Amino acid sequence: MKQEARAAVYDEKLRVEAYRLAGMAQPFPAHFHAYYVIGLVEEGERRLVCKQREYVIRRGDIVLFNPGDSHACAQAGGVVLDYRGFNIAKEVMLDLAREVTGRHSLPGFSRPAVAPRAGDGTVAGV
Repeated sequence: MKQEARAAVYDEKLRVEAYRLAGMAQPFPAHFHAYYVIGLVEEGERRLVCKQREYVIRRGDIVLFNPGDSHACAQAGGVVLDYRGFNIAKEVMLDLAREVTGRHSLPGFSRPAVAPRAGDGTVAGV
């Protein structure tokens, strides 16, 4: 089994935290964040529960959480999780949204996971 590793770095200029989880087999109990999370599953398969819906996320899937979205996940196969993500504060996201759209309003992700491999951008619920 791979050695578990965690690393995080905060970029002052971008005001974004980037992090990596490698070799993770442990489940993550239900929790939420006060910031946006955008991540990529590099390896592994997990059962993700978010907003009372269940998803299976796999290699290549993008994970999207709004601030306050309660979510949990656990390993669903024999391959441990390798994951990279960004944590983006609401204030930073507001600045980015204003820069891109010209509007002073926070975006909201409608789904917590996107699977490019599916062809239609959806993740099948379990």
